[in-house]
Parts: sequence; structure tokens; C-alpha cells
Amino acid sequence: MWIKKGHIFSNNVYNTGYAQDAFIDPIENDVWRIYYSTRTNDITSLPFFIDVEANNPLNILNIKEEPLFYPGTLGSFDENGITMTSIVNVGEEKFLYYCGWNRRKTTPYSLSIGMVIVKKNGELFDKKFKGPILDRNKYDPIAVSAPMVIFDESIFKMWYITFTDWILVNNNLEPIFIIKYATSKNGIDWETSPDVCLESDYYGESLARPWVIKDNGIYKMWFSSRGARGYRNKDGEHYEIQYAESLDGKNWKRIKSKNNIITLSEAGWDSEMLAYASVLKNNNKYFMLYNGNDFGKTGFGLAIKEI
Repeated sequence: MWIKKGHIFSNNVYNTGYAQDAFIDPIENDVWRIYYSTRTNDITSLPFFIDVEANNPLNILNIKEEPLFYPGTLGSFDENGITMTSIVNVGEEKFLYYCGWNRRKTTPYSLSIGMVIVKKNGELFDKKFKGPILDRNKYDPIAVSAPMVIFDESIFKMWYITFTDWILVNNNLEPIFIIKYATSKNGIDWETSPDVCLESDYYGESLARPWVIKDNGIYKMWFSSRGARGYRNKDGEHYEIQYAESLDGKNWKRIKSKNNIITLSEAGWDSEMLAYASVLKNNNKYFMLYNGNDFGKTGFGLAIKEI
């Protein structure tokens, strides 16, 4: 059973509070780096990190107070913001994957997938490409986002969301997205397909931010699910964290046992919404970071499950 341990952090550099899509990168035996993205007052997402004590993320050791890197130039895929979602060790470097935001005219925005190379010292972020490494294509015609990448069986594997539609709900355009899978030999050039990992269970359901680990030969995924109606409100079809398993990484089954998820608190920062979980396995425990109310405006917290 998952046990909530409390709130960890909110970002106040821009007085907005947002600390979204947090995930852990163990950088030393006694230090974990938590990457996350915040929002400015003009709703531009920017990348940051904090360092915490390993195995005790509630103890913050260092707070990075300047963005790690910046959005692209006018017209580029990440012109209007950066949301980091996963990181992979590649030799002495790391590949840090993110989604780039692009405001549109006919729809509110579009999303594409980019990457930066984190150099050995962990402080230099090299945006190797000005363009995306995965964009909309013949199988993903509207937008792609939320890359979760691991290196497994001698290849890079990515689970990501793809937009299938924009629908009009109460005079607002709302996106619908599902979870797909891609592979790469080098972590940069990706092969996609029409195959879907997880489809919507009902009309209007969207599946967000997949997080995958491979544990004892089983692929385990935590993801966020919401409906299209009133999902910004507690009493609407708000985000909740769900869980699925797979033997091959391609074909997934949702498992709705309460033992695999966390639930809303009665009051406080995570009492209205649960979203964007990431999970690290360490010392016979699962460490989950997750966002609460208002898509991470209240920051992120910690839950732990003994194995």
C-alpha cells in the first residue's frame, strides 16, 4: 500500500507555485536531483531542479533558482515553454527529454518532443538540436508530448502521449490524448507506429504523463487519467493516477486495485486532483513524486510503498 509522506516543494521564483512533472535522478549515493518545471506569470513553462537527501526527499539540500535552459527562438517548437519529463544515463552524459510548447491560432497550443544533453558535471545543459526529435507525423497527426524514456534490451524505449482530437466542451477546446510507444537505436531518431499502448476507456478520457519502470521482467506504468468535462474542478472529471502492467512494453492492461494507487486527501494541497506521477525503486521501496491540486500549482509531494 502507498503511504503519503507529505508535501515536498513549490516553486516561488515567479510567485506562481507551480512545480510540475517532477522526477528523480540519483546523482550521488547520498543525493537525488529532482527535475521539475514551473510556470511564469505569462504561462511559460521553464525547467528547474532541487537536490534532496537520497531516500529522504523531504530533506531539501539545494534549490536551483535560475532556469536550466530556455525556450527556443521565435517560431521554434519550444518557443513558448519547456516541460521536462524523463532522463536517461548515456555513458558519461545524460539525455534529458522534454515537451516543447507552441501557441497556435486555431487551437490553444501544440506540443513536440525535444532533448538536451546534460554534461558530466550535471550543470551544463546542451540543447543539441534547435528542432524536436519527435514531432507530429503520419501516425501522430496533431501533437506528441510527455516522453518517458528508458534504455532496455540494448535500445531506447519511449512511452509518450499523442493527441487524437480537440473537442468543444462548454465553448472551450479540450484535447484528447492516449499513450503510445516508440523505439530508437541512439535515443535521438525515433521509430513510431500506429499501435496504441493504452486507449481511452470512455469518450473524452485523456491519458497523460506515462511513467514506466521495468521491475523483475514486468513493465509497470503509472499514468494520469481525466475526462473532458469539468476536469479543472474537484467535482469534475479531474486527474487521477492509474496503474498498468505489460510483459512486452507494448500491450498494457490497467490494474485498478487500490493497492497500486494513491487517493485524494481529505484537505490540503492534494485534496482536489492527483497527477503526473513518477516512481523510483530503491532499497526495496517505491518512491513516488506526484502533483496535487490545479495541475501542480501547489507543487509536488511524496508517497512511498514498501516492496
